[in-house]
Amino acid sequence: MILRMAGVYNLVYGFLLAFYPVQVFHWLAMPPTPGIMIQAIGMMVDVCGMAYWIAANDPVRYCPMVAVGLLGRTFGPIGFAAGLLQSVFVWKSATMFVFSDLIWWWPLGKNYSECMA
Repeated sequence: MILRMAGVYNLVYGFLLAFYPVQVFHWLAMPPTPGIMIQAIGMMVDVCGMAYWIAANDPVRYCPMVAVGLLGRTFGPIGFAAGLLQSVFVWKSATMFVFSDLIWWWPLGKNYSECMA
């Protein structure tokens, strides 16, 4: 169930980033970024969404896909923290990282630990 939810979330969020990049970054109070860069991020998010959806069919078999997703959800906040330190991001931008990364740590981590058991 968690992997399906993660899949749907990532597919929707990736679609928004790919097709409405400037609007999404404006709404999230992110710094101005070339639309093509945001669209590329959106396509990568969509790929993660497909991986979660596929992994939901057999979490043990596709455990590496969950591990990759969990790593991605870890590197996002690390990059955000680095951006804060370099004044690239402002705290108001944290919304994106809370809803795109941090909320998934526990469910994906739990799923990953179960598939490794």
